[in-house]
Amino acid sequence: MNADRDDERYQDILKKIAEGRPFGSRRREPLPQTPHDRALDRINAVDALAQLARRDYRHALCYGPKSLRGPAWSAALVWYHHKGYHGYQTLYLLGVWAHYDEDRIILSIAERQLPYRAPVYDAGVYRVAIRNNFSLYYGDPGGPPDGGDNLLHRCRFQESERLTHRQTLRELVGQWQLKLERS
Repeated sequence: MNADRDDERYQDILKKIAEGRPFGSRRREPLPQTPHDRALDRINAVDALAQLARRDYRHALCYGPKSLRGPAWSAALVWYHHKGYHGYQTLYLLGVWAHYDEDRIILSIAERQLPYRAPVYDAGVYRVAIRNNFSLYYGDPGGPPDGGDNLLHRCRFQESERLTHRQTLRELVGQWQLKLERS
């Protein structure tokens, strides 16, 4: 009888570890999906970008992907900086943004450059913190690209064209990966 209880407790511990939440903490309720989130989900934006962060690059460190959300946009992003002591000075974002243009949802795929904005640089702390978030050091919430960014693709999101959107995203991610491997 005691062995059954031990086995149940063991299974419960394994389940909590798999869920990735601390023991005794409440489960976080997911935020409801916005139309922007659904558009990114329909084109598998996070999955398309995930392969970039899994690779080792000779001259760069790549992190992500991460889903971000603003008042009228959602994004799936990866970010990288060049290796070496001064590589932190510029961070590069590659992302897919779903945002409004009047009453239509627009998909933008772009590369953005962010200058380092924190008052001091501590290599050890930076190395750990940058893996999960870039906004602390670069002062940018990851919003949609503007005129100063490298816009790779922009189109109106249409559900009937989602497979075409996926293919375009896959092709651009492949090109970006080759560029990163060559640099």
